[in-house]
Amino acid sequence: MARPDRRVNLAVARTIPPFLLCVCVYACYIVTKPLCIDYLIRPLPKYSRGSRVGAGIAILVIFYVLIFVVIITYLRLLYNITRNPGFLPRSSPPTKEQQETEPSERPQRRKRKHRRTRTAEKPDKADIDIERGADGNADSGAIPLDITGLESFYTKDVFVCQEDGRPLYCSTCCRYKPDRAHHCREVDRCVLKMDHFCPWVGGVVSETSFKFFIQFVFYTLIFCVFSLIICATFTAEIIQDTGGANVHLAIGIGLSSLFGLFSFGMTISSLQLAMWNLSTIENLNRRSAVWTLAIRVPDRMLARLNPESRWAPTFRTITYPLPPVPLSPEAARDYQPPEKQHVFAILQTLPGENPFDLGSPFKNLQQVLGYSIIDWFLPLRQSPCADRTTGDSFYELGPVVSRLKKEAGLNPPPEPQPTTQNDTERKHKRRRSSHRQSQE
Repeated sequence: MARPDRRVNLAVARTIPPFLLCVCVYACYIVTKPLCIDYLIRPLPKYSRGSRVGAGIAILVIFYVLIFVVIITYLRLLYNITRNPGFLPRSSPPTKEQQETEPSERPQRRKRKHRRTRTAEKPDKADIDIERGADGNADSGAIPLDITGLESFYTKDVFVCQEDGRPLYCSTCCRYKPDRAHHCREVDRCVLKMDHFCPWVGGVVSETSFKFFIQFVFYTLIFCVFSLIICATFTAEIIQDTGGANVHLAIGIGLSSLFGLFSFGMTISSLQLAMWNLSTIENLNRRSAVWTLAIRVPDRMLARLNPESRWAPTFRTITYPLPPVPLSPEAARDYQPPEKQHVFAILQTLPGENPFDLGSPFKNLQQVLGYSIIDWFLPLRQSPCADRTTGDSFYELGPVVSRLKKEAGLNPPPEPQPTTQNDTERKHKRRRSSHRQSQE
């Protein structure tokens, strides 16, 4: 059963879009009727002013162009949030046989439960997002090592993992989580590169909708600034001429200021996160976060990992595919690993390093907004970071991963430079000069 505050958040998220639609309709009425028609194009007798048709038509054209762009970006955002939210499919929970644990594990679970009862409030089971692994959920019992769904990880060259080399696991969705995925409590699903749950747009902002969210708040900011300027300017004129203000224009000033401040803050923070290549959740501890990565060991180094080799690696390793568990002693004795094995080095970044930072704010922005000006300003195509056609990693990686590979010796050896004719002539000259010196 969902928590009361979760139901409230979902209810608010469903009611705010119709509310924003009503605000847009009222804004159109304010600018069209009281301002442009009754004051500029055909002024009412109480204003004692001449007709200004050109100014009224110009304001109407600019206003409706801006509100049309705002509505289009908002509808594109809502479409992605409802039709393509980036949710990961949920797996079936473990069976009773899988939940049975060894007797040695049960006292440990009992202690965890005993410590949990001392807290003032017991958290809801559905709220626990297991970021640490499959054995972190004390409420549902220890889950044995799960090897299903790992093919999509060990066929890549780099992925985010736990300290033992396995991918991050969500015990609520019963599946391994791709890089940067997070479990959202409001929708009770894991979301790809989740940014935040936003009631103003009716759902979860993720990798499939973050670009359109930035475009929406940016165009909303421009629209609110324009509306605030025209409402404030002509309200000042009306006060000077008549000594009183138009109620609708005064409300327009208040709405423009409120939504303008909100969209300004969201635009600045969203662009800043995009330039850092971070999500809102990742930004919470970006200065202290340590990423653990599984990086593929090249085939040329596998022989050096042999225990009989004198070379000792400076990193821990994990080999995929993992053996099926649990294995009886007889089965473990007869188990034969598959011919094709994938060996990964388990490496960690320094605190505050972001492996997804491409080293340039502009390149990071391109991962979200696109590679052309049209993609930056028009809500047409999705973000390049949502492309799943590349197989090296879930997301493009930056200089941090290159440094980790270099320090661990995982980079390929430098290719020999081709010898040019000038290099050959220089070598011959050196040999002739050394021969002459030896004869002298």
